[in-house]
Amino acid sequence: MSSESIKHIFLIRAANQEQAQHKVVHFLEHTELIRYEATTIHAASIMDGDNPAFWPELDQGVASNRTFAKGLIVELQETGVSSLADLQNLPQGYPSKVLHTLSHILDGFIGVDSAFYNLLEDSHWLSATLRDAISKAPGEFWLVPVVPGRLQYSVFHPSP
Repeated sequence: MSSESIKHIFLIRAANQEQAQHKVVHFLEHTELIRYEATTIHAASIMDGDNPAFWPELDQGVASNRTFAKGLIVELQETGVSSLADLQNLPQGYPSKVLHTLSHILDGFIGVDSAFYNLLEDSHWLSATLRDAISKAPGEFWLVPVVPGRLQYSVFHPSP
């Protein structure tokens, strides 16, 4: 599943692979945060928690999100932010958009840069409670990789 063309990996709970895919498609068709002209899901790449590649893929997705968040923090620091107190004087424009994007990543709003998205917790992360639930019933949890087409719009994505 580690193809460079895969942009998002979704975690979902479903009775079977088809239901998992349907839930992800439904989410993408109805979210107000991001819209693609088209998306592709290769059924052969969908995996449940019993698949030996499940945990490495999930953990890599979370790690990619953390790397993205850390990069945004570095960008904020490069604009002169060195403490929380500096945020009150953050100029509107690119610096505030970087902060906005960071807030969305931390708060669980999906965006174009979301590598992993946990639909069960509306999060870019995985709680210990959900990790435990997956370990106890791995066949009920699925990773659904999505290859997005051209972006129609995104609520947040800073541009320099």
